[in-house]
Formats: sequence, C-alpha cells, structure tokens
Amino acid sequence: MGPNRDNKNFNPFPGLRPFAPEESDLFFGREGESEEVLGKLLKNRFVTVIGASGSGKSSLIYCGVLPKVRNSKVKESSGWKIISFRPGNDPFGNLADAISEDLSATGQKHIDRNVILSELRDNPGGIAATTKKFLIKSDERVLFVVDQFEELFRYSTLGKADALIAPAARFVDFMVNAVNQSAVNIYTIVTMRSDFIGECAHYQSLTQLINNSNYLVPHMGTENYREAIMGPVKYAGAKIDPVLVEILLSDIGDRTDQLPVLQHAMMRTWTHWQELDEPGRPIGKTDYDSVGTMSDAMSLHANEAYEELSLRGKEICEMMFKTLTEKGSDNKGLRHPSSVPTVKSIAGCTSDELFEVVEKFRIPSRSFITPRQNVPLSDDSIIDLSHESLMRLWDRLREWVDDEAASVQMYLRLSEASAMYQQGKTSLWRPPDLQLAINWRDQHKPTLTWAQRYNPAFERAMVYLRTSKRNILKRKKIRSGCRNGR
Repeated sequence: MGPNRDNKNFNPFPGLRPFAPEESDLFFGREGESEEVLGKLLKNRFVTVIGASGSGKSSLIYCGVLPKVRNSKVKESSGWKIISFRPGNDPFGNLADAISEDLSATGQKHIDRNVILSELRDNPGGIAATTKKFLIKSDERVLFVVDQFEELFRYSTLGKADALIAPAARFVDFMVNAVNQSAVNIYTIVTMRSDFIGECAHYQSLTQLINNSNYLVPHMGTENYREAIMGPVKYAGAKIDPVLVEILLSDIGDRTDQLPVLQHAMMRTWTHWQELDEPGRPIGKTDYDSVGTMSDAMSLHANEAYEELSLRGKEICEMMFKTLTEKGSDNKGLRHPSSVPTVKSIAGCTSDELFEVVEKFRIPSRSFITPRQNVPLSDDSIIDLSHESLMRLWDRLREWVDDEAASVQMYLRLSEASAMYQQGKTSLWRPPDLQLAINWRDQHKPTLTWAQRYNPAFERAMVYLRTSKRNILKRKKIRSGCRNGR
C-alpha cells in the first residue's frame, strides 16, 4: 500500500537534498548501516559518521538512525529529546535556535533565544550546563545531531578567519566536554565529509572521541541501489518497469557521488510520469529518457531555473555561481561557500536581487543551492551548492567554472608582473599581453572583493595595468609626432 497522502504532487524522491526526518518511510537501502551506527552511539554516547560527499550521511542519520533511536529501549530512560542542527558560520547561535525551537515545539515555557545563546557561550559548563538547565527532565536523554560538521572548518575561511576560528574551537571543546559529562545524559552524532577528517586532528580531545567511535559510510552496492529505486516507488503505490531499473543500475556506474544524482534523476522521472496522468502504466524508459537520464537531467533542470530569470538576474546568477565554485589543482570543481555580502559585492547587486536568483535554485523541487528554502535568507546567510555533482553535470556551470579559472590565471599573471615591476625586476606590459589583460578587465570587471580570494594586491595590479596602457599610448604619440615632423 502507498502512503495516505492527499497531495497529488507527492514525489517519493528528494532530489539533491537529504531525506527529511518525516520521510523515513521513503528511505531504503541502508537498514544494516543504521543498526551499526546506533550500536556505536549507545555504547560510546558519541559517533562520527564519515563519508564522501553525496554518500547519504545526513539521510542515513535522519531517516535510518533517528527512528531507531526513538524506538530504542535504554535502561533507566524515559525517552529521548533530539536536537538537530548544522553549525554553519555560527555554531552557538544555530544550536541556540535549535534548542529554542524544540522548547516551543514541545510546549515548554518560552525562553528567549538570546538567553539560551548567552548560557551556551558564557557558562563555563557550556552545552552540558545549558542542557541540564533547559532540556533535561529527570532521566530523559538528549541527543545532539551536529549535521555537516565540516562547516566549522569550511566557514572559518570566509574572510573573517580570526573571528570564526575562536568560536569554532570553543564549540569543539564544549561539545567534547558535554559528551564526557557522566552526570548528564548527553549523546552526540556528528556527520562529516571524509575529506575534512584531517581538520579534526588539530583538536586532541575531539580526535580521541572520533578514534573511539566512528562509522565510515560504505559505498552502496547494487542491491542497495535497487532498494533505493524500487522501495519509494512501491511505497507511493506505483510500479516501475524492471527494464528501467536495470538501466538505472547500469547508469550509476562506479562513481562514489552518484546517489544524489540518481535521486535527482528519479525525482524528475517521477514528475514527468505523474504529469502524463497514466496511473496504471509503470514508470518506464521513455519517462527516464524524456528528462535527460542521469547524464543530462540535472543540466536540463538547472537550465530551466536559469531561463526563468530576467536578463539582470542571469548576470547575477553567473557571478553567483562563479563565486560559489572554483577549479582545483587537479582540474576538478570545488565548492566555495560564500557569504551574502561577498556575493553581492562581486555581482554588484542588492540583497533582494540576489535572493530572487537564489530562490529560483533552492525551491524544494530543485534544491541546487543551500540554505534550504525553509531557512530565511539574510545578509548573515552563507550561500553554497547542494552538491559538487552540479559542477560536473550542468553544462552552463562547467563553462562558467572554466571561464572563471582562466580569469583567475590572468589576474595572477598580472599580480605577479606588478610585484616584479615594483621590485624593478621586469618592465611594463606591451601587446599582445597588455591587450589581453585590458580585454579581461573590461569583460570580467574584477573587484577588490573578488581579487582578495587570490591575491590581495588588487590595486597594485590595476595601477600596473593602467600604467602599461598609458606607456603604450605615450610611445604611439611620440612615434606619430616624429612621423609628422619629417
């Protein structure tokens, strides 16, 4: 039997975003992993769930582990209180928000968010003291889920490193102390991308916790993928052609980041099948082909969002995505989360203009951009891609990434030349390098905010370019005068 849902637009596939806690009935393919994580959590009161980007860490916790936590029987415990949050660029503030929301949702006495925040940051007992003061009831147990823990490290490099690193280190200390407080029933799950595990080595106490209890999310096997495809379809009361299932399994290949790509392709395929309104017909290859298959579905979908923008919106969109991405030394695309003020400065737009673009790409049926739509945007927000696969699969973004990489190289060449000129080690530029640099400046219109990501001596580079241009004009004028004087 399918779900009891009145909404005919119900789609059992989440796309690029993780499964939400209320979607646990749609979560298939990770049953064994959920039991293992739960076992480590109950034994150690702490577990770090580590995995590659797109491996499904968040979905595993929200829809695999947490339902089992709620149903688990722990000796001398009357139940669990679960507080989930992402640290972002304000770990204490985001935890205070999560605690405040839980108190409101459970009908407890309203406590001002700033009171909770002050208690978290200023009380020597930190998280443990705040938990005991506001959350704990008799033998109740509190589980903190710190999702995407790597944000502590990623967001500390967004131009305000000194201001952010200290709170991050303090948050890590308070979190570790809370886990080690035997007098308070605090349990903690941390999810983190595997490529950030090295950052944790800077914190000895955190390293010890991770070494004692961690779980590396394994790559899904063929049968796991099969369940992830067929389970939601069956739950929603529909059927899928076995031929399509085998095609999907073949298209997944051996890449480790294919799970969100599969979920997005299935979301689009389901929507297409549903729009045709032929409920007796199984979802088939023609539906899958119509949305572009796994290779093109994301690109076609992102282009739809782009085409909905005004001409000005498209200009802002290009600058936004160029700011959110960069090409690594291995030529692979890298996410570069950026603050709203940074994107605004580079794109030369207002908050409202930027937010209008962001909204097109973060509606629930797309979820290409974070924060998710249920999180209000403000000048304190950090904008990021939902997943790296967007850089690999969206044709327009690939072109933007390449164009931006070429722009960066030109700026770095110009910066190096200006530094050497200042030291008397080189001369001013002349054509063709000079003309290429002028064309670059006029086309890309670089700003100080943009340049600071790569070389802070922006003004020196621009002065060097202007001086080089004046020098060439002066030389041309002298030559012209000499010819006229003959």
